[in-house]
Amino acid sequence: MSIDKVCIILSLLIFSNIFSLKLSKKFNIPTLIIYLGVGMLAGSEGIGGIEFDNAALAQFLGNIALSLILFSGAYNTDIRDISPVKKEGLALAFVGVLLNTLLVALPVYFFTPFNFTGSLLFGAIVSSTDASAVMSILSFGKLDIKKKVGGILKLESGTNDPMANVIIIILLSIIRAGKFDLINGLLFLAGQIVIGIVMGIIMAKIAIMIIQKYEIRLQELHQIIIFGFILLTYGATNLLSGNGFMAIFLLGITLGDSPLIFRRNMKRFFGSISWMVEVGMFVMLGLLVFPSRLLEIWKVGVGVAIILIFLARPHSVFITLFKSNLKREEKLFISWGGLKGAVPIVFATFPLVEGVENAELIFNLVFFVVVLSVILQGMSLPFASRYLGLRDTSPRYFERGDLENFEYFEETLTKVKVQPKGVVVGKQIKEINLPKDILLILIDRGGKKILPKGDTIINQGDELYVLAENPQIVEDYILDAVKQMEAGGQNELSSIKKMKACCE
Repeated sequence: MSIDKVCIILSLLIFSNIFSLKLSKKFNIPTLIIYLGVGMLAGSEGIGGIEFDNAALAQFLGNIALSLILFSGAYNTDIRDISPVKKEGLALAFVGVLLNTLLVALPVYFFTPFNFTGSLLFGAIVSSTDASAVMSILSFGKLDIKKKVGGILKLESGTNDPMANVIIIILLSIIRAGKFDLINGLLFLAGQIVIGIVMGIIMAKIAIMIIQKYEIRLQELHQIIIFGFILLTYGATNLLSGNGFMAIFLLGITLGDSPLIFRRNMKRFFGSISWMVEVGMFVMLGLLVFPSRLLEIWKVGVGVAIILIFLARPHSVFITLFKSNLKREEKLFISWGGLKGAVPIVFATFPLVEGVENAELIFNLVFFVVVLSVILQGMSLPFASRYLGLRDTSPRYFERGDLENFEYFEETLTKVKVQPKGVVVGKQIKEINLPKDILLILIDRGGKKILPKGDTIINQGDELYVLAENPQIVEDYILDAVKQMEAGGQNELSSIKKMKACCE
């Protein structure tokens, strides 16, 4: 197939997925199902006829995509939302994953041709909840559930991927070696977690230092630098025998909580990148599966899904959180809200690449279970939240503002730099007598943002951000001031330039 046809097909796939968002919102269908469905239709057994069976390439691209999605989710996470529930969220991410692996493996061992190690491998693969699926339902679906429950689900979904990944790596090494060394296994587990945490924090500090030391004020460079650090952190951590996903999560959390400029623009940028790679990853995974083979294992798939959704997940949640002060209804909703998504499917490519016995069956079962989980749990979460009384119905008097639509003002926002010996130097704002059509909204003093007040004194070198319905008013006002100064033998008041992006 020529590159031209590939580009056309890819563009059509992207557009079809974007337009499907309307369908998703109207019928409360998780977007993951639509994306996977498009991929399956475009595959060799669908109308697209695209041949794709390269599990190694899917694993490589899937890992990169998961890194970007995980970073975006961590970067957009408000520390204030997850700090009160960090014990519960981290307990589910670590202890809960282990329990879920065991609780799934036991019945799977008796009802499938997998040996016990293979059953544990399957349990570990499906034990991870998917951050993108959870965020999509909680945010895009506008559930408005109580912050405590939502915070636990978000923290768990963002941190349990590394734990599941470590267990999968250990089990694959056991399958290769044919034996298990407990001491080495525990050391490997500790090393993966500790190195991942340390590398994530160190890389974040280095990124912050570079941006602040060199005073990089161009937001596009910020985005490129952070994007480079995502790839560097993931690769370097894995080379040091740490867990790359753990490092990426800590990188995102640390940078998201730092005082860097352009934070809102960065969130929007990586949100867009995350959305794009998520669409591509789901479509790619849909291409990788053969629908006819899913039909062959549907009975086993339904049985495994029932075990996972109705037995393993609730038991692992209630056992892990038995000492918490959460209500029974909250634990039930957390159990039901543990959505599966792209992460288990990407992890299911690991056995395919390693050539593990029954690897194809593992992949198909994981795919089937994920689809059933998202359809059953994802579509019923709004009902579950209402039935369990977990909707946040308290009135909202305050809501954190966002400048996402500020680009509409870009032609009316002017930056005025105060020059030495300017007539406004040393004066209070109330003494300047600005025209009524001009509003001074911000002062940038050497990188420090100052909210202007009537008694705020203007210094030389200050950058004044001025908003006017017609920017010509600002220019005329300044030119008039300059003419008056020239007549009095004074220096020019200021230089101006239009701002083409909103300032942070």
